[in-house]
Amino acid sequence: MASDKRTIRVQGIQDVQRSLKKLGQTSRQSRTAINKALRPAANMLARGIQKAYKKEFNSNSDYKRLSGRTPTWKTIGIITARKSREPGLFVGPIVRKTTPIKVKGKDSRNLPAMQIKGNAIQKPRPNVFEATATKMETQIYLQAEKDLDNLVNKMIKQAGF
Repeated sequence: MASDKRTIRVQGIQDVQRSLKKLGQTSRQSRTAINKALRPAANMLARGIQKAYKKEFNSNSDYKRLSGRTPTWKTIGIITARKSREPGLFVGPIVRKTTPIKVKGKDSRNLPAMQIKGNAIQKPRPNVFEATATKMETQIYLQAEKDLDNLVNKMIKQAGF
């Protein structure tokens, strides 16, 4: 699981859930609504990480890939926390979008983690995921706050208050 230092948490989600519950939303409906409201902020972070990943890892390659493999930066996206009761979105490499890469005869499906950690063949690289998340933190908070305010106002209007 992701450690707390690699997590950006938006404060006040529980308050939004309580207010939506007062407006007659079930916990599942409120979780879905909050995830929809947080998606633009997560999308902003995913695009920023994609750009940073391309800049760090693809800038020094002189060749074009001939295989039909999906470029790794395209696999970075948004994953909805489905098994959690709390609303949540994860941003990072999506495993189902990647093509398996053979490393010493074994499948290595998480190429970004391998590139950042390094191995016997290549040296460790900077963690572009953490660096981009800390750089864009205030933008993400502002976007999430704006979208959650709009969500609550919309629900209040729908309830007829």
